[in-house]
Amino acid sequence: MYNPYFLVPRFLPLIFIFSFFLEIGCTPVHVQKTLTAAELLQAGKRQLKLFDAIQAKALFQQVLEDYPDSKERVAALMLLADTHYAEKEYQEAKFHYRRFIELYPANKYVDRAHYYKAMSDFKMMDIALRDQTSTKSALASFELLINNYPKSRYKQQAIKRRDKCLNNLAGNIMEIGRYYFRTGSYQSAIVRLQSLAEQYPNHANMDEAVFLIAESYFNSQNFGKARRKYHKLLKEYPQSFYAKEARSRLRKLR
Repeated sequence: MYNPYFLVPRFLPLIFIFSFFLEIGCTPVHVQKTLTAAELLQAGKRQLKLFDAIQAKALFQQVLEDYPDSKERVAALMLLADTHYAEKEYQEAKFHYRRFIELYPANKYVDRAHYYKAMSDFKMMDIALRDQTSTKSALASFELLINNYPKSRYKQQAIKRRDKCLNNLAGNIMEIGRYYFRTGSYQSAIVRLQSLAEQYPNHANMDEAVFLIAESYFNSQNFGKARRKYHKLLKEYPQSFYAKEARSRLRKLR
């Protein structure tokens, strides 16, 4: 039996997944409203096979609008979200996955909707942007899936994506801290890099963060705090690329 939810969110796999569906004849591009919900759903699947995502989305949307109480609505909503996702229309995909979650919270495939809702935000992440709304939203959604659906087939993937989100958030703070340091905004650099140390103490570039904090204090002539940070770097990261420079600074501060 066809499982309308087992849909890999790449357009080409969609075609092969539905290759065994029954043809519905010569359905015109402009579908008449007299078609049943089941016929509209099949027509949408046929358009996916023909690589016509625009018509497929229109047909799935028509099921939702014309047959709101039909059993086909569940499949149509998931397929609509998946088609938007496959077309890299992540805002639209996220909207429809969220609708699925709201309308069918007890559905056996709701964990899938949670995962791809999170993935929609994940695909929109950009470490270079100061606004990390998409990253934070993806992180929250992945954590919800991990915590609320421990037996989900998507759990392990969600854990990996969650860790990537955490790394991106830490990396974004690091980039901003570097920017402030380069532009001589030492107090702002200290605030940013201290927050990195507090929130993500195991970040891969933590030795650099500690060194830049020390340098920021040094350039601000706060030599006492600078000295403590240089010592912290040498104690916790003795093999750091920045260790030699830290020792040189300490010699100057004696």
